[in-house]
Amino acid sequence: MTMTRRRAGALIAGGAGMALVPGCGAGGGEARLRFKVIARAQLPGADYEGFAVNEMRASYTPNSLTGFMMGRTLKMEATVLDFGGMADALFVLLQDYLQIILRLWDIPGPGSADETTIPKLKAASGIRELHTSTPGKPVLDANYPKLCSFRDEADPTSVYEVDPDNLAKTHGPGAKFLGLSIEIVDPKTPLTDAIDERLPWIDIDSNYSLIQPPAYHTDETAALGRRIIPRSFKSGVY
Repeated sequence: MTMTRRRAGALIAGGAGMALVPGCGAGGGEARLRFKVIARAQLPGADYEGFAVNEMRASYTPNSLTGFMMGRTLKMEATVLDFGGMADALFVLLQDYLQIILRLWDIPGPGSADETTIPKLKAASGIRELHTSTPGKPVLDANYPKLCSFRDEADPTSVYEVDPDNLAKTHGPGAKFLGLSIEIVDPKTPLTDAIDERLPWIDIDSNYSLIQPPAYHTDETAALGRRIIPRSFKSGVY
């Protein structure tokens, strides 16, 4: 794990890992992207940044019986934004980044994918900001990743949810979450692989939530730890 500093300090950590609906069927070939999920935050006197390099493989499947018309595999780890001991580290939980990338780059997506989708994905480049609220793009709002921290990273039950619009509530006066960005990077960029060392209790084959008893993942009234499982932090091996 490498420490860097922006102004007064920043620790960068990150990840690799998540398999979702493998691509299958005919049509359009495959796009393979590596991308950074970059998180930025501020504590009094310092700006911090963390990122994870992840990978996505997507294919156009117009004959799919699901009507989704796209298959994808995501290999990812949660982005970690470490404050060097000044506050609990932030974890950006995994999300379906195919949906996010398609919307941010204005590419025809699941349900409306066509012959241009894969070529446009292959040609995608640069960096785009992912806002907590994006007028006219409800899919982006619905897919905005959850943020969490741990009071003790060795204890998964110490997890708690973090509000990106009110970081000061959990991380003290003057704390501010500055946002998430997605950057398409060179396909040779190494995938980040750090979460197993950071959270040694991770067992991605487990379907148990971090806090028992579990709650349905869409039950926003339940504590986050009852709604998430280890694969929220790391998933995807191929």
